[in-house]
Amino acid sequence: MVKELRYPLIEEIDTELSPLDAFELLFEGKHFSFFLDSGMDPGKLGRYSFIGSSPFLVLTSRGSEITLTRGAEKSSLRGTPFDVLNNFLGVYHLDSSSPQVPFLGGAVGYFSYDLCHFIERLPGTAVDDLR
Repeated sequence: MVKELRYPLIEEIDTELSPLDAFELLFEGKHFSFFLDSGMDPGKLGRYSFIGSSPFLVLTSRGSEITLTRGAEKSSLRGTPFDVLNNFLGVYHLDSSSPQVPFLGGAVGYFSYDLCHFIERLPGTAVDDLR
């Protein structure tokens, strides 16, 4: 894969809205939206909240079957989710001269409990109740 250099879009907004209110106003009902709120002291790291939506890529996996979704286009491959994610993080990176804030962008998402099988060997005793 060819590396793609990206530049973050950072905009400070002077508003009376809380971060949660801004998130609901901008992204309510949109798929793959995220809200990262520190809930910490605003004088320290708590001064930042991050909201976003409409990712350019969605990676999902069921075991070693991985699906990559880019808009309406889907592709499948096999491998470990961690290896595939690591490859994408190596390809898509931000300009290092970007302003310094705690999170400039990248991968936002969640890992399910089932990924433990890629980390350590555990007996497969659970019943798949999602099928």
